[in-house]
Amino acid sequence: MRFLPFTLFFREGKLPLRMHLNVYFLSFVLLLLVILMTLLYIFDFLPASQKTIGEDMKEYLTIYERNISLHMGNIVAASQRMADDLTCTVESTLAKNKSVFENVSDNASLIGKLEYESTPLLIRSLRESRSTGAFIIFEATLNSALSKTATSRCGVYLKINTPVNFNTVQAPIVWLRGMPQVASQYRFAIHNNWDMEFDTSSISCWNELLQEAKQSPKNSYFFTKAHYLRGTWEKVLLICIPLLGKDGKVYGVCGLEISSLLFKLAHAHLSPSLTGLTGVLALRQQNSDGVATLDTGAGFQDGPALAVPEDFSIYKVTVEKYYNRYSDGNLVFVGREKPLRLAPIPLLGEKSSWVAAVLLPQRQERNMLMHRHILVASFLMIFLAVAVLLAMFLSRCYAAPVLQGIYNVRKKEEAGCTTQIRELDDLIAFMKAREQKLICQLGENASEEQNSEQVELSAYRMFINQIETLTKAERIVFDLYIAGLNSHEVANKLNLSINTIRTHNRNIYAKLNVTSYKEMMVYVQMMTGKQKN
Repeated sequence: MRFLPFTLFFREGKLPLRMHLNVYFLSFVLLLLVILMTLLYIFDFLPASQKTIGEDMKEYLTIYERNISLHMGNIVAASQRMADDLTCTVESTLAKNKSVFENVSDNASLIGKLEYESTPLLIRSLRESRSTGAFIIFEATLNSALSKTATSRCGVYLKINTPVNFNTVQAPIVWLRGMPQVASQYRFAIHNNWDMEFDTSSISCWNELLQEAKQSPKNSYFFTKAHYLRGTWEKVLLICIPLLGKDGKVYGVCGLEISSLLFKLAHAHLSPSLTGLTGVLALRQQNSDGVATLDTGAGFQDGPALAVPEDFSIYKVTVEKYYNRYSDGNLVFVGREKPLRLAPIPLLGEKSSWVAAVLLPQRQERNMLMHRHILVASFLMIFLAVAVLLAMFLSRCYAAPVLQGIYNVRKKEEAGCTTQIRELDDLIAFMKAREQKLICQLGENASEEQNSEQVELSAYRMFINQIETLTKAERIVFDLYIAGLNSHEVANKLNLSINTIRTHNRNIYAKLNVTSYKEMMVYVQMMTGKQKN
């Protein structure tokens, strides 16, 4: 079945057979190519499309979020257990010393006893939770007369000294905050950046936490924004849990620390399929205008150190079909995010939440997509080149015996030669048979013409012989006819009536064996022509 476009384009005699075959083969190859590309697109076998990038991000994010939630969940559970134990310890210490918590401020002795009794619980929680620090902050100060009393709080801060792996059980502990006398009792080394008390101004939402604890005594905790400890190079995130007495009195806050180093060590085993992909624990916020932002500086990251800045960085979120786009005006990332249920107290309001996100530099995305386009274009070019060569080869192989058979027919070679194509051989045999038939028909027609000529010659000879039978008067009339006169002219010439001439004509026709004046004149012309010759 022929396609109509090709039928209209390839008119008879316009293109040779080989060109026809080339075009048909190429058309078939192009159709197969379109079908192949369509199937590759439908089943997404093409590399590095936006869909595949988004799916790779989703797959990695699912594992990443699960690991973070498990890690943080364990630390929160350990912090809550520690808070219950520390609350009991504070109350029992106050009872032993026959005092109340309002008398703790400016009482170095009582503060020292509270720090001493709390230290074993901090050590145990620090070892069991696999965190990098444990702390207790009392809502009291050693010297309320100082100018920084509003943000200065006494307490103990134990810290793992430079963990080299995720296992913190055997790592050495140093004394970062608290009374040095207590540190010497437990034989702790003093940290280089030791300080007597905490500066609560570095802890975000400190007052909000204490206020929330008074209103909701159960399950009140939150994660602070990641920050650098005063005098240190290390970035940390604190889990803060209020210490609530039986009477609802807030003794202070305790919690555990997660450092950026520990976070990276904890999730270093994850290997994303996308090169340059960075996992981020970040804070997602939404302002009153509905504009969403992602604060990556509020958390940690696990991935290429230069990909996402670890310091303060807020990126505007643009939601797209397969992933989001994050921009701070200079840097642009693509990625996905998934919310975490870490803290029941919103850090910065109702529209703030912690999320696990994966980010990829936009230039990396574009390089991957460009690589996809180049790969597809190269595939198409190679496929088309091979298709053209194959079409030319097949058309030549197919057309060669046809052309050779036509050549043989033209040269009238022996009848025994074949083209090895049954249909073409049948056509050649049919053409030869028809040629023979035409030859026979021509021979028969030639014989018939020859016979006709013989008949005409015999009639002419009879005509000549019968002229002698004419009478003298009939011969005079016949000669005038030979001279070119018609019947009326002959009548005028001989002064005879036309009826007399017609009588002579009938007699002449009968003797010469003709039926009409026209037939007689044919023989006269033959006679006069031969006489001229």
